[in-house]
Amino acid sequence: MSSFKRFANNKTYFIITIVLIMLSGLLAYGFQTNFGTIDVQEVAITHIDGTKIVGKLYRPIGIDETNPAPGILGIHGYNNDKDVQRGTALELARAGFVVLTIDQIGHGDSGGEFDATYASQIQGAKSAYIWLARQSFVAGGMGVYGHSMGYISAYYFQVPFVAGPLPDDVYYPNASIFQTFPPSIQNFGLHRNILHLWAEYEEWYTIDLGFTPSNYTEDMTVDQVIDQGLLITGINAGLGFGVKGEVDTNYGDFAVGNAYREHLALGCTHPGLTMDLKCNQEAVAWMLQGLKGDSESVAWNTVAALGQTYIYPEVFSGLALLMTFISMIFLFKLLLNTKYFGEVSQAMPERVITNKKYVWWIFATVNTAIGALLYIFFTHADQAWNFPAIFPLGMLNNFLGFYLLTSAVSAILVSLWYIITWATNREGIALYDMGILYTKENFVSNLKSKSGWKIFFKTIIVAGILFGWMYLMVSIFQTWFQIEFRIFWAFMKMFTLERFYIFLFYLPIVMPFFLVVGGLFLFGQIRQKELSSPNKTQIVWWIKACYAMLLGLLVVFLVQYGGPVFRLNYAFVGWDFNPIMPLQLMGLLPLSAFIYFLMVFFYRKTGKIYLGSIMASIITVWFLAVGGVVGLGL
Repeated sequence: MSSFKRFANNKTYFIITIVLIMLSGLLAYGFQTNFGTIDVQEVAITHIDGTKIVGKLYRPIGIDETNPAPGILGIHGYNNDKDVQRGTALELARAGFVVLTIDQIGHGDSGGEFDATYASQIQGAKSAYIWLARQSFVAGGMGVYGHSMGYISAYYFQVPFVAGPLPDDVYYPNASIFQTFPPSIQNFGLHRNILHLWAEYEEWYTIDLGFTPSNYTEDMTVDQVIDQGLLITGINAGLGFGVKGEVDTNYGDFAVGNAYREHLALGCTHPGLTMDLKCNQEAVAWMLQGLKGDSESVAWNTVAALGQTYIYPEVFSGLALLMTFISMIFLFKLLLNTKYFGEVSQAMPERVITNKKYVWWIFATVNTAIGALLYIFFTHADQAWNFPAIFPLGMLNNFLGFYLLTSAVSAILVSLWYIITWATNREGIALYDMGILYTKENFVSNLKSKSGWKIFFKTIIVAGILFGWMYLMVSIFQTWFQIEFRIFWAFMKMFTLERFYIFLFYLPIVMPFFLVVGGLFLFGQIRQKELSSPNKTQIVWWIKACYAMLLGLLVVFLVQYGGPVFRLNYAFVGWDFNPIMPLQLMGLLPLSAFIYFLMVFFYRKTGKIYLGSIMASIITVWFLAVGGVVGLGL
């Protein structure tokens, strides 16, 4: 195929991906606004100490000061943001409620730092609740729902002796929805009309927010925790001690304030509750009864008539994310077709150093095992990585041990392998073969080579253009349509000024991992042979790269969930496991798999490790920086 035809094809594919990005983003926006029946706006709230709290307000069209509606505050969990609560917010807004989801302090676009003591009036929830209650288009009662840490915030900001009393003109919620953790003994003098949603496979099953212990212990099995939860349900329902209550059953009286209901989400884990269809149905039906006075049958008939559309913004914003990645590939090809950037495309070294299959599999298996072990033991804030004054991003701090130690171990092993190989056969290996140098001359000659440095700096410019392109796409949709490119959790979103500084700070700390493990090791020490076609080479190299880089982490995830949770007991806590870190693999594994696809592609196009490593570092730190919590890690 001629260069002109390749350019034309790449240009066509690039335009097609742009169209798909726009179409996906607009469909996500359409479903988020229920195609024009819900006004969705970003709002800024000033906390009592001056901290900015950013929220997303869902207001049904027609609801104004002349026709107000009940207001509901949605509060996300730790290391999440306001859009994690979008699903429930959207369904509640479709049912006629005004809903505000917020970024808690230290999360998302809000300012400040997360406080593990839950001070500052419970992470800003109280200030947001007061703001919503005082809006002219809100009347007829207030509700609140919260997941995980948001459950804690929703629970404690309503307790006067913890967060202080609400102003005289603001009433306490008439309906509360607490998501996650097994049932606690409830005090209906503190919280009115409680719906509690809990997952069958709840990672943090020993957390108890009740002022009277509910007696969950770490040696309990799934069935034992469920049995204990039903006994607590019986107590809350007024059935007495030792009598099991039932799930999906209304107890008490909304008018009195002691209405109570439990829903057990079967097959669900801790984070799954925010995206569970039945849980969203339960939430809408409960608020219709608690805030609009509907009977149980009328409420559930309304839920059935409305249906559920919350999944579609997630699907289409996720598709926009994927298409943005793919568009970057074609943009890169277009850049290579220009005279200025053409020389960034270099031929791969001809020599494959580790050419024996069994040796490749040994090296790859050792590497993936090292990654698994280091992830288990060194992804914790208590491993001395957590210095907020120096390293401000709590969750990324938890990853630092894994990234830094894996880089160090791999650098040592690759260096020893290189020295031994060079000593036994000096003609059998060279730094050029490792994808480091631009010519086959010695290292000093390459350092003095102006042409090599020119290509390297052009590579950095290409990385900047590709990053800028992705950032432009999400900026357009986040600014004008309040849509981030994500699926359930934060991925591609705009920086706040503080988080941009955080991004720049962590980028050089994380980059050695992708340069050494994802570069020198993957494309130097265990570079694979070319296959019969470019496409076949790309796919096979990518699959084997995932084996070498991610299989160990997948095993860690399965140890945490596949055995203990789904067959024997709850989340594995031996070997110094922290449940929140294997949980992070739910998003990190699929993201990393695509990153390694890009790294294989960039290496095969440039013949060097640099562009793939730089882009992998940018994407990883970008996504962790915008989605992570500022402050202490857990």
